[in-house]
Amino acid sequence: MWDEIKAAIASNQSFVISSHVNPDGDSVGSALGVYECLKTLGKDAVVVMNDAIPDAYTWLDPDGDIIAPASEADIARLGDMDVAVIVDANGWDRLGRLRKPLEESPAVKVVIDHHPYSELITPLSVIETNASSTAELVYDLIDSLGAPLSSRAADALYTGILTDTVSFRFARSAPCAHVIAAKLLSAGVDPSRVYDQVYNRNTGARTRLMGRALSDIQFTGCGRVAWLTVTRSMIEETGALSSDTSGFVDVTMTIAGIRIGIIFVESRDGTVQISLRSRPDTDINQVAVDLGGGGHRNAAGAVYSGTLEQAVRTVTAAAVTAL
Repeated sequence: MWDEIKAAIASNQSFVISSHVNPDGDSVGSALGVYECLKTLGKDAVVVMNDAIPDAYTWLDPDGDIIAPASEADIARLGDMDVAVIVDANGWDRLGRLRKPLEESPAVKVVIDHHPYSELITPLSVIETNASSTAELVYDLIDSLGAPLSSRAADALYTGILTDTVSFRFARSAPCAHVIAAKLLSAGVDPSRVYDQVYNRNTGARTRLMGRALSDIQFTGCGRVAWLTVTRSMIEETGALSSDTSGFVDVTMTIAGIRIGIIFVESRDGTVQISLRSRPDTDINQVAVDLGGGGHRNAAGAVYSGTLEQAVRTVTAAAVTAL
């Protein structure tokens, strides 16, 4: 399929690159990898995201090339692009406010992703569920194109692999993630610097919010399910951002005996953002799918339309059933 995507790149000039709501390291890293590749090929490209980029990844974009969160004016211009490249997502419903303009645009649609899917939203799709991250696939595309790999692209792709494998703990049994990571190190990536930028730059507000959330951790399912809740008032009182909750759920999985970890984050629009994690032998993806979301066997998410209390009751019960 790379041949058809390479043909689409060669025959068009303007590109918009986007990804799922609440961007993470893999979505940001993959989007910037595609962006840098297209720029080296002399193409016009822009990265547009529905939501703000978490602080852990803003160092990858010091000049503010990523438009995030997109304004209504930004969104209105999306339909003018020749090609729309969607990375780390394979369903229109994962794009938030960007869904309608991109779905209805006459632009050629391209999807690069590693999540399970029920149907293709475009025939120009490379979806490899055996890959640990979308960043690995973007590296493969750049390599297939024979395009130069800029230092920024290398840092971005390494960040995508590092974060989506949770520092290589969830890398697939095949060595692909490690092989590509080695190639990125050979291209000049400093792994200590990347780790420091991603994991050791917490703001005071984020640290206070994490403390508030962890101080009220709850358990169910005979101590095998742990969950955290983050209310709007907690976010506002600590001066944090919703995006600051990224990674909180992973702390639940450091507790002995926990099989499933969940975080519930109350949104301004009345919905609840849910992230789920599980041990390798426990499949949590179906719980997310049943809620209209999705992800991977051991890491998934969804958006719940209802109150925080309703979300907690519904999802914790489903988690216990999944055990």
